[in-house]
Amino acid sequence: MKMKKILAMALASAMVLSLGACGSSDSGSTSGSDSSAASDGTEAASSAFPGTAEDDTYVVDLRAEPPELNSILTTDVASGDILREVMVGLYKLDANDTPVADLAEDTQVSEDGRVYTMKLRQDAKWTNGEPVTAHDFVFSYQTICSKEAASSYAFIVYDNLLNGNEVYEGTMDPSELGVKAIDDYTLEVTFENPIPYAEHLFSFASYYPMNQKAYEEIGADVYGDDADKIVTNGAYTISEWVHNDHITLTQNPDFYDPDRCAAGTIRYTMMNDANTRMNAFQGGQVDCINITADQTAQAETLGIKTESYVDNGNWYIQFNTQKTDKGLDNANIRRGLGMAINTESLCNDILKDGSVPATGLVPTTIAGANGEKYRDAVGDVVSYNAEEAKKAFEQGLQETGLSAEDLNLSILCDDQSQAQRTAEFYQAQWKEVLGIDVEITPQPFKSRLASMDSGDFDMVYAGWSPDYNDPMTFLDMFTTTNGNNYGKYSNAQYDELIANALKESDVVARQDMLAQAEKIVTYDDAAIYPLYFSGVTYAVSDKVQNMTRTGFQEFDFTDAAE
Repeated sequence: MKMKKILAMALASAMVLSLGACGSSDSGSTSGSDSSAASDGTEAASSAFPGTAEDDTYVVDLRAEPPELNSILTTDVASGDILREVMVGLYKLDANDTPVADLAEDTQVSEDGRVYTMKLRQDAKWTNGEPVTAHDFVFSYQTICSKEAASSYAFIVYDNLLNGNEVYEGTMDPSELGVKAIDDYTLEVTFENPIPYAEHLFSFASYYPMNQKAYEEIGADVYGDDADKIVTNGAYTISEWVHNDHITLTQNPDFYDPDRCAAGTIRYTMMNDANTRMNAFQGGQVDCINITADQTAQAETLGIKTESYVDNGNWYIQFNTQKTDKGLDNANIRRGLGMAINTESLCNDILKDGSVPATGLVPTTIAGANGEKYRDAVGDVVSYNAEEAKKAFEQGLQETGLSAEDLNLSILCDDQSQAQRTAEFYQAQWKEVLGIDVEITPQPFKSRLASMDSGDFDMVYAGWSPDYNDPMTFLDMFTTTNGNNYGKYSNAQYDELIANALKESDVVARQDMLAQAEKIVTYDDAAIYPLYFSGVTYAVSDKVQNMTRTGFQEFDFTDAAE
């Protein structure tokens, strides 16, 4: 996340992203000013770019290979993009990012807002022929809440469901988790506390059902690794997966709502170079690509149709706080490294795409209390300041007894061209402001995620896109035990603020707790240093209709019936 997901630098803005939650892959520069963009089915003006030749087929560029398509494990936007098409959950997001009922035909909510009782539609099937039942949700939630599953995203379930933390820690039996199958088609989900964004959670990949028979027969260690190692229940099925080249989805003939499909076939390519993408688009080989700032001007000259949207993503430097020999356990050194980057110059001279300097971890588009945007309500937390950066850095060196030469730092980034150019800007800033040399370590998106997961990095240039429209989607991931806390940051006060905010029903008091936590993690401790809030600009051929692209859904082709 997309999804609140790790962003792949093409800008997946993270799953992603996701999914949301979600890390993202960096596609290159992006831009945007609208909160969402969707091809709505109206006839487009004719141009020299009618699109790919295959009938009833859209070819879109995903930029990065999905690490896996296992909804219990996935943390990235690319995987979330595919899962959104081949899986359905209790709810889905419509073209305006509003949660709407999907498998849940009827939902009753208890007076205290904690218990959701949902009647499930009875015509949904898995691709192995079995019906989709309430038991599939019970199995999914209990599995993700087990440490054996090793899900980095488990927290989004166990932090919210009744007894979730106790089940995860093994002090309660999985049967005590807040999810029950009342009968085959009645599901009861009980939250620890009322959650205003519960329906949004129900649309997220970690809350999808899982077919127990398929999961156990295929094997948890390889489930979702190939087209023949996954069973799905959505509008499309995976007909082909050629790794690091393309994934082909075809319309599911047994799906209960075929009218929602925008095309019979969706093919996702995985091109990691901006020029390669543009050449493919001009050659009629692909229908939709993310484009850089320079390519936006080129597209205008050529008459290529472009669209933009704010993707809600935040790109940042995350520090490995365990690297004591490199001074990264010291908050002043980390803060100095973060504040030394001129984010105005980054956005205006390097990205040149409408991205804006980040003033905190939570982007400007995320909702706050009482109808106000969170960022407007709490104000700015971080900013570029070369002089303060030098002071903090020098103080940190004194505190650690290290010299600048002792640090020998490196920064991990995606291997895509724009990511490397951006990392080179950071490298130059650190040399100019702090007088240090930093090595750049580019890796393919999947490898970068693996390095983050294993802690094999000093600093990483990464991004996150939201799972739901609430500041918590950016803040809960830095608690001590969170699976996405790759830098192993730990602060008891921060953990307590997040835990209390999860329970707080007063929206203003809750927002204040989140604001305190945000300041701690980004400025006081500088475990993560926000750099810019991003947007996306993409080129799209004339043939594409009913494609949804928003900050919560990088791609969705299942809104045609709306």
